[in-house]
Amino acid sequence: MTTQTTAAAENNDILVNLLTKTVRFYKKHQTRVLVTLVILALATTGVILYTNHLKKVTENSWAAYYQAQLTFLQEGQEVGFKQLDQLSADYPGTPAAAYAQLLKGDFLFSTENFAQAANVYKELTADKNETVRTLATLSQAASLQASQDYQAAIDIMNNFIANNSKSFALPQAYLTLALSQELAGNKTQAIESYKYLLENHTKTYFGTIAKDKLSELQK
Repeated sequence: MTTQTTAAAENNDILVNLLTKTVRFYKKHQTRVLVTLVILALATTGVILYTNHLKKVTENSWAAYYQAQLTFLQEGQEVGFKQLDQLSADYPGTPAAAYAQLLKGDFLFSTENFAQAANVYKELTADKNETVRTLATLSQAASLQASQDYQAAIDIMNNFIANNSKSFALPQAYLTLALSQELAGNKTQAIESYKYLLENHTKTYFGTIAKDKLSELQK
């Protein structure tokens, strides 16, 4: 009991000592402490305001993206493109702006404006968002392939594969590569690419296509 009482007393002495030192420091450096507290308060307020601003920008940019989609349906491609480009100009660097340009590229591709689509996608291949970069790169290669620029598509896919060995889109990259190689007349290279798909993605859609293609090319 005596030991516990002594320990409690010692703890109280430590707390009192710390409190005394804190009060003494505050009195001695009162102005400096107040200034520091004000600076911290302003910094915290600034962070909160900036975070709220980013949240508002994000909400507004996605609202504009949704509106642009409606415009495509209601007023057609020309007006829709203007809305998408305006969104990108008003909210640069946002995910909505990137996806707006992906949507623009997709519309161009669907209307067989392949060269224009490739140029739109190219602008997004260095985007900070990995998913956007991946979609843009694959779409750019597909657009070049569709416009019969097979070598450019092959180069882009080879570069993507070399630098994204763990990407979720690797099977699609190999399929685009193989098709481009086949269309370019590079039969041996195409067979190797199809073999990779068959061996590594046997039970998937990509493996099924590869199997059919190999049957055709190895007759």
